[in-house]
Parts: sequence; structure tokens; C-alpha cells
Amino acid sequence: MKTTGIIALLLLSSSLLKAQDSTKPRAQPDSVIKVIPAGEGRNSFYLYTIGGKLQTREDVAIRLMAYAPSAVEYKAAKNNVTWVYVSGAGFAASSIGSIIEYANNNKNAGATTGFVNGEPAIIYQHHSLTGAYILTGAATAFLVSSIINLSKAAFHGNKAVKLYNQRFE
Repeated sequence: MKTTGIIALLLLSSSLLKAQDSTKPRAQPDSVIKVIPAGEGRNSFYLYTIGGKLQTREDVAIRLMAYAPSAVEYKAAKNNVTWVYVSGAGFAASSIGSIIEYANNNKNAGATTGFVNGEPAIIYQHHSLTGAYILTGAATAFLVSSIINLSKAAFHGNKAVKLYNQRFE
């Protein structure tokens, strides 16, 4: 009698535990994000579809941010895009500075007329172009940094979509 009561209690408790087991609903394969290139040349852009329906970039971003592995990659892509803008601004500022520096210190900047050995001639003053060279090097570095960050942003963006879609395979 005692053993049947214990067995019945164990069977009842196991059925209660089974009732408490909640499985997460599996995402539907129609939730896959597809990226479709559209347009030609300079007018090219991307369309995003989920389940065959067009989605905005913001809707896709919300879905990517909702899934933890793709959210990390999406944040990395956004960070790289921010550095593209910073590098682009640095490139613009340093290239403008180098142009101004060269214009103020080139061979013709301080040219005057005068007499050399009794004959009229143009007298060129010596100017240092070191500042122009340094700013040109900085502009080149900012341009390379911008290109590298842009390629990294594309890589992380593609990886975010792949990680999101990977759970539906």
C-alpha cells in the first residue's frame, strides 16, 4: 500500500513537471531576411523582405537587435559606420588644410620682382612645404581608415543577417 502510494505520487509529480515544461515557440522559416539589390550604377540600393513582404530598414534593424548574436554584429556595423563618418570628416579637414598650406607656401606665393645682377627678374622666396606634406599624409591615412571601416561595416552587417537567418535553417 505504501509503495503504490509512493509510485502514484511519483507518477503524478512527473506529469505535473511535464505540464510545467514550456517550450519556446520556434520561429517560422518565413521570417528569413532576404536582401535584394535594386537599381543600377549610382542609383543602386537594397530592398529587404521578410516572408516575401517588403520591410523597411528600421523593421529589419529591430529584428536584428532582438536576436542576441545578430545584435552584437549589428552594433559592430553601426560602430564602424560611425567611424567612417569620423574618418571622412578628418579626411576633409586635413585635405583642406593641406591645400591651404600649399597655396600659402608654394614657390609663387611670395614672388616679387627685383633686379638680380643688374637685370630685372622674379625673386622667389624659400617656403617650407612640410605642413602641406604632413597634412597630405594625414588626409591619406584618414581616407584609408574610412575605406577599411566601410568594408568592416559591410562585413558585420552581412554577418548579422546571416546569424539571424541561421536559426531558421
